[in-house]
This record gives sequence, C-alpha cells and structure tokens, in this order.
Amino acid sequence: MWFEEVARKLEAQPVRRLQVPEATAAAVLVPLYVAGGELWVLLTRRADHLFHHPGQYAFPGGAKDEEDPDEVATALREAREELGIPEEQVMILGHLDDLFTVTGFVISPVVGAIPYPHELKPDPREVAAVVPVPFSVIANPLLVEEQEFTWQGKTLRSPVLHYGPHRIWGATARILQDLLFRLTGGEAGAVV
Repeated sequence: MWFEEVARKLEAQPVRRLQVPEATAAAVLVPLYVAGGELWVLLTRRADHLFHHPGQYAFPGGAKDEEDPDEVATALREAREELGIPEEQVMILGHLDDLFTVTGFVISPVVGAIPYPHELKPDPREVAAVVPVPFSVIANPLLVEEQEFTWQGKTLRSPVLHYGPHRIWGATARILQDLLFRLTGGEAGAVV
C-alpha cells in the first residue's frame, strides 16, 4: 500500500528536532491521500482576517495547547478544528524536520494519511479555502523558484511553489521541500 511506502521512506531519514526556549511550540498535519492513482497533499489558505499569516497557504496546525501531550496530538487537534478531520481517521506515517519561523514558532510537521474521498468541514473563521496539490506539482522543479522577501527590515530567502493561481512560500514551501526530499531521495520528478 502507498502509505506503507511513505512511512518506510520517512523512517529512513533522521528527523531534526529544535530546542528554542523563547519560541512557541507548534505542529502541523501534512495530510496525504491518493486519488486518481496520484499522491496528493492537502493545504489550506488561511482566512484574511487572522493575525498570524493571513491569506497564506498552510497546513492545518497551530500552537501547542497545554493539554496536548505531544506534536501529534497538536496536529490532530488542529486538523479536526480547522478541517473537521476526526483524529481516528488519520494514520500517522512519520515526521519531518522541525523548523523555526521568523514569527517565533518552532513547527513540528506530522505526516498523516487521510481517507479519500473525504468529507471536510472547513472552519470559515480560520480557513478561506482548501487547496489539494498533486505531488507531481511539488516534484516539478520548473514550478519552484527561490525569492527574497523583506520582513521587519530583514532580507529572507524562501522557496516559492507556483501552482495555478496559488503562490506557496515560507514555512509551508520548506515543509513541502523536506517531504519531497524524503519521498524521492532528492530526485525532483520521482514519484512515490
């Protein structure tokens, strides 16, 4: 099955964990599913009125709550709150490297398989749109470029994935690059 292959590839690489005491711990779910014989990744476009990252493309996720025992619990809770995906319908496949954001979060990405077809119930207070992205798009080097951004007077570089009208950058693009590397061994265009 496809999810066994993904889990095996994720297990094959060590995961980098970051300890940044002043940062806010956060987790995201990287939801994967197969439709039409192709692997897909599910993203959201954040609502425009949100304080953190309004209008940006993201994975369902957020800051760790005191009640969350670990990053898996945080990612699953956030996926349920944002997209209505019940925790018991997510099969955890593995983890990706933690990343520190310029906004002060350490994000722990959790990769999980979700059923397809799925009945999503996006929370309009947090999610403006649900954006399924085929893995073949993520793996196409012609659709990715490095761009410079200025944030609070600092010049930052980020990969940018162009997918139709969508411009996916920042932490989300870096997570997608880590996923691509782990599932293809660094070979753009390779399919799981």
